[in-house]
This record gives sequence, structure tokens and C-alpha cells, in this order.
Amino acid sequence: NLQSDKHWLSLFSPCYYNIDQLTPDYLGNFRQWLATYCARISADDIPQKQRAEKMNRVNPKYVLRNHLAQQAIDAAEQGDFSELQKLQTILQNPYAEQEAHQAYTLKRPDWARDKVGCSLLSCSS
Repeated sequence: NLQSDKHWLSLFSPCYYNIDQLTPDYLGNFRQWLATYCARISADDIPQKQRAEKMNRVNPKYVLRNHLAQQAIDAAEQGDFSELQKLQTILQNPYAEQEAHQAYTLKRPDWARDKVGCSLLSCSS
């Protein structure tokens, strides 16, 4: 139902760049997946905190995103390797909480949407 869709979409909206572009087919498939997932976690009967800890052990918080790599490349081409070194340090512990580096977990910024190397990749990228 529409009210239920609005609720779960509001919960997941931070995961999308443009939630208005989601198709009815996508929404239907997502709704079905979500129902299956909810049934699974209910059947597993694992406390939420323990489930989150288990998921965090196998899903990295920090990944090398194209826009992050491109920023490091751009700086290195100017002789500044500090961003490259910072990325290397962060990515050595991708599962660990790193409070000082929360900005490295955010979605791609708008400026990177059409920047070559960030979203527009060639076959040789």
C-alpha cells in the first residue's frame, strides 16, 4: 500500500541519489526483497545488535570510491600525495569505525556526477 511504501522509502531514501527515479518494477522488487528479508531476520531470532555486529564484520564501511580515487590522483598529479596516503591508511582497516574519516563514507558528491574518472569511465579506466 502507498502509506507503507512511503514509510520504507523514507527509511531507505539516504541510499539513493534520486529516489524519484525509482520505477514501479524496482519498487515492487524491493518491496518483495524487504518482506523476505524481514521474514528471515524474524526466523533467525538474532538480537538486532548482534546481527549488526556480524554484518559490520563482513561489510566494509570504507571502500575506494571513484571520486575519492580521482581526488587523490588529481592531487598527486600536482605533487601532493597526502590524499593518497590518507586513503591508504583508511583502507588498511575498512571494517573499523574511524570517526575522523566519516566523510569517506558518504555518497558521491554532486560535483563528481559528470566528472570523468568519478562517474564517467572509459573502457581503459
